[in-house]
Amino acid sequence: MAEKKELGLQKTVVSLKEQLARTTLRNLRAQGHTYVELREDGRRFVFFCTLCLAPCYSDAILLGHLNGNLHKERLSCAKLTLLGENPWPFNDGVLFFDSSTEEEGKSLISGGDDERFAIVAYDENRMSGDDQPAADIADDVLISGLLIKERTLDVEAKFIGFGRIAARLFEKKGRSTWIDKLWCEWLGKDGPSDEEKAVVPEHDFAIVTFSYFYNLGRLGLLDHPSRLLTSESGNGKDNGRKRKKSFSDPEDTSESLCSQYDSSEEVSSARGSRALLADYDDHHLVNRRVIKNKTVRRELRKQQRIFSERICEVCKQKMLPGKDAAAILNTKTGKLVCGSRNLLGAFHLFHVSCVVHWFLFCESEILWNKMVSGKGKKRCTKHQSGVKWNGLVSDVSWQIFSVFCPECQGTGINIEGDVIERDTFPLSQTWRFGVKVSEGRKAWVKNPEKLENCSTGFHFPQQNEESVKGQEERVQNMKLVRFYRVEL
Repeated sequence: MAEKKELGLQKTVVSLKEQLARTTLRNLRAQGHTYVELREDGRRFVFFCTLCLAPCYSDAILLGHLNGNLHKERLSCAKLTLLGENPWPFNDGVLFFDSSTEEEGKSLISGGDDERFAIVAYDENRMSGDDQPAADIADDVLISGLLIKERTLDVEAKFIGFGRIAARLFEKKGRSTWIDKLWCEWLGKDGPSDEEKAVVPEHDFAIVTFSYFYNLGRLGLLDHPSRLLTSESGNGKDNGRKRKKSFSDPEDTSESLCSQYDSSEEVSSARGSRALLADYDDHHLVNRRVIKNKTVRRELRKQQRIFSERICEVCKQKMLPGKDAAAILNTKTGKLVCGSRNLLGAFHLFHVSCVVHWFLFCESEILWNKMVSGKGKKRCTKHQSGVKWNGLVSDVSWQIFSVFCPECQGTGINIEGDVIERDTFPLSQTWRFGVKVSEGRKAWVKNPEKLENCSTGFHFPQQNEESVKGQEERVQNMKLVRFYRVEL
């Protein structure tokens, strides 16, 4: 009887739920469902299908989803593009699902050790080559002046592999007339052959991946915490008014806040909220005297939850802590593209797959512009058509000639002094760019390209198939994209 009392009934129930859920997950992955993962929604464990972005709150719901038509359509595409022998080594929560990075993500959320940054500034021994082959070190890059946890750091980005951008084109009399499909396939660290490297050029921009946390690439939560409070609660006094006494533990509000999250995002209940606060320097939030106020603590937790939610501007889905995120690097200048739009070292992050899709979108626009008007020399320009006799332009279309940040439109060019790069596209046009990305992706799922390597891409179906009937099809290898990883 004594042993039963020592077990602790409540902890045993919670542990059994988690154990059963993880046992089910292991069985599913053993059956080949590697795209299913386990996420937390408050106190519940939720199965999440990465292919369909579908949360399943029980084994029965999950089984029904796996047998549904939507999942079967996505799975048929994934078998050709994502479930190959050389998978994408990323886990971004929206398309890529490499399970080997999950443990790293968990340690990132729960850890608060500043020593985990791969800081290499002013460290000559780091680049001495004792631990790495000389060829690997030559491929690594040093990125300076990145804003991480409100500090400007120089970080080492390790080269992890190549991606190859290619397209299937329709041609008539040796001239390209239509882009049927455009994709990026993962080649890995070995990359292409020397013969292919001599023929296919490397991209002027590269993709740098991180393990995401909320104050990566931006300023912290609070510069002046007193702004969160009203004049009555900011000084911690009641000002003569009676206030209801709360008998609940201050940390209990963290659990109630979790119910406000969407079911599709990964939350860690009160533990996740406390871990995010612990991961942040206390003196940057509030001092010990002010934090005794319960109103401050409650408002801090609320603001922490709101601040930690970052939306990917490409797919409009939330980015999850511990998942892989990516930024864009200008290989000519060695700076992230957002570096030309601010002087603080801040930069924007997106899902890794979304950055790949953004590269493909820019390349499709560049290729289409070359088909229509020849080779461009500028990053972008206004193409005027339909000019009226009075000089007013009836139709204005924007042309793209380079990859840029989807959010701030920076290209990472060198800037002098306090002058920053100006944006070019209006918000309405960037919204249209996002629609094109979404439509190309949806068409790819229905009709992907069968390749030897894992891939992701776009499909641009012709509305009138007769217009390309009789034309020749040709696959063109366009560019090689470098992928880097910053270990945190």
